[in-house]
Amino acid sequence: MSTIRKLTIALGITLATFPPLAGQITNSLYFMHGVPQSNRINPAHQPECGFYLGFPMLAPLRLEATSSSLAYQDLIYPHPTQDSLITFLHPLGSKQAFLDQLQSVNYVISDLGTSLASIGFRTSIGFFSLDVTTRVDGSVYYPRDLARLLLYGAGEGETYQFDGIGINLSAFNEASLGWSAEILDNLQVGVRGKLLFGMADLSTRRSELSLSTSQDLWNIRSDMMLNASLPFAQVQYDTDGSIEDVLLDEDIEDLGPFALPGYLFNTGNLGAGLDVGINYRPVEQLQLSASAVDIGFISWKDGVHDVTYVADYDFEGIEINPFELSEDSDFGDYLDSVLLDSLSTFLEFTQGRTYSKRLNTKLYLGASYYLTPNINFGILSRTDFLDGRVAQQFTASANLTTGRFINLTLSYSVMNSYLKNMGAGFSFNVGPLNLYLISDNILNGVFWPQEARSFNLWFGMNLVFGYRQFKLREYGDKPLIY
Repeated sequence: MSTIRKLTIALGITLATFPPLAGQITNSLYFMHGVPQSNRINPAHQPECGFYLGFPMLAPLRLEATSSSLAYQDLIYPHPTQDSLITFLHPLGSKQAFLDQLQSVNYVISDLGTSLASIGFRTSIGFFSLDVTTRVDGSVYYPRDLARLLLYGAGEGETYQFDGIGINLSAFNEASLGWSAEILDNLQVGVRGKLLFGMADLSTRRSELSLSTSQDLWNIRSDMMLNASLPFAQVQYDTDGSIEDVLLDEDIEDLGPFALPGYLFNTGNLGAGLDVGINYRPVEQLQLSASAVDIGFISWKDGVHDVTYVADYDFEGIEINPFELSEDSDFGDYLDSVLLDSLSTFLEFTQGRTYSKRLNTKLYLGASYYLTPNINFGILSRTDFLDGRVAQQFTASANLTTGRFINLTLSYSVMNSYLKNMGAGFSFNVGPLNLYLISDNILNGVFWPQEARSFNLWFGMNLVFGYRQFKLREYGDKPLIY
């Protein structure tokens, strides 16, 4: 197998681990205390039961797609005169309208998670939870000028700024222990400690890139650096620093059944994390809450490599050597080969050093007003701290509980400056079986599917016990809605 093919497989495995559009925690979950895993978003939340056991891979499974700038209608829309669809690249489409939707730097963010194990139980000193979760945190950044260059080509006397282009993706497993308790009257606190095991990572460390054009030459200036941790691939370098060979794990190369499990708990890439939360009821009808989730980092040491592209290069054209062309040669391929050879001169692969990468921390501030013990209205502020960027979201929700049997929520959210995010969720119990489905924008697919920039979904199944004992402890001899 060739070195290029092996390197492609290694990078492909890493990228395949990161679904490009997948997701973050559903805001509507915050006020659904009937869902055991609501403590994932605020560790002070306590499930209304004595014990729960989550189904592996389904407690929960969460998915999302989020774009900062583009919606479906910006890419595909109806033909103006025919009963068909066209894209913005169609002669009757609008490239400029597409560009007008883009900011100077745009992003897609992700935070995929699936649970391998989830268990919680009540004790005399508080509620404890144990979770093992496979997670993918990611963000992809692309500048508007890149789209302008691709759509219109390079104009004379133009400067294209590609600063900020990059990718940050991490696949890791998280083993966590959480605890929450009421330490004072009407005051609950919670904390969750996490041990993180890194599986693979791609991180853009520097991102400065520009292209200036004139009639005589094109000038390319760049200062780019990418860190990568590929534990399943051993890259060998020659004395010049070029890649000599890539040795893949045999199970990975042959796609054997035991290829990935050996990397699930890789102690070569260790990290730690912390979640903290608080719930406070100053009066019976009002609850105030706050939480900070994913405070932490991973230290990447295993299979670390650096990719740098530092250049100040004047491209003055291509000198054609007719003797290098044969009857079977394609002239376009020849030009591409010469140009790529020129640009790749500045591309360097080197053995990397240990680097640390923080998690995408999230801050939640919430308030709930209880119209009755079973009906409440909530408002939530969520702030995501990305690499040098802050993403803000707001959610309002109406929540209904009928006791043990069913919990319902309807929500409205502002995400990425888009105002039409209508969500819904339910959680119900049949015997000990708890089933829930929650989304911040599932109703968009009914009312405004073409405008949606985000989609998220949480689905989960648990076995839940001890609900009656919990209610008797909380409410004594008051009637129970069962």
